[in-house]
Amino acid sequence: MFFPELRVGGADDMAEHAQILHAPVAAPAAHAASRGGASWYLDPLAAEQKRRIHQELVRRWTGKTSPQTVLKTDLFEEANGADWILFDLFPGAEHVVGMDIESDYVTGARGRAPLSGFSFVVTDVRATAFPTGSFDVVISNSTLDHFETREDLRAALKELVRVLRPGGTLIVTLDNPANPLYAALRWMSRRRWAPFSLGQTASQKQLNRWLEEFGLQVTANDWLIHNPRIISTGIFLALRRMLGRYADGPIRALLALFALSNRFPTRRFSACFVAARAQKAL
Repeated sequence: MFFPELRVGGADDMAEHAQILHAPVAAPAAHAASRGGASWYLDPLAAEQKRRIHQELVRRWTGKTSPQTVLKTDLFEEANGADWILFDLFPGAEHVVGMDIESDYVTGARGRAPLSGFSFVVTDVRATAFPTGSFDVVISNSTLDHFETREDLRAALKELVRVLRPGGTLIVTLDNPANPLYAALRWMSRRRWAPFSLGQTASQKQLNRWLEEFGLQVTANDWLIHNPRIISTGIFLALRRMLGRYADGPIRALLALFALSNRFPTRRFSACFVAARAQKAL
């Protein structure tokens, strides 16, 4: 078992605080098929684009390193949709750990994971049960932007710094508050018209300041997913209803058109997410 010493506050009731689930033994074909299903909350082509962009970012930012221990926070995508990023990111890693505070998401991700090398933990990102300096790479993609208070967001970020090994890499993405559609999307989420809640977030500059405050060196920034989600979701649904399987072509064309926004200086406003890479000193 990975991290067999996991405890919270020295107690033995680990199942209550940090339940560890390992990937099941099943046929590889079954797992591959289960991971290819459509996302109920996102058009499959948009999910495919989202997964590709996130994976390309992580691979680019981890470069030629060969991390042996990897943590990903938030398993919503791995449990539910085709926009998962974790399962094939680091095939050479010794241990890949996924965590979420929701046990249903942890169980769902476990059921879709490859055969070995994966562990899944139910724990709170603000106070995980992992020992200090456990991971070579920590990936937190749009996890910390669901908290209601900025204090919770900062506490979670500080916790991720704690579990990162000296010399390790932390990759964080947050909802982009500079996007003109962000306020509308948050308003919708508060009325439960969105499949997930939007909480506090931070600008690129603020995120960088916090990372540096917590002892990391910010080495790269980016802006991800140039897709006006509120607008495009309605358009894609309408195209699916009108054209069925023939909607793929128009939807791909629209996604490619939206992606052109990444080429312009205004990309910091068109992006859905801000991203930062930070290193922990040796």
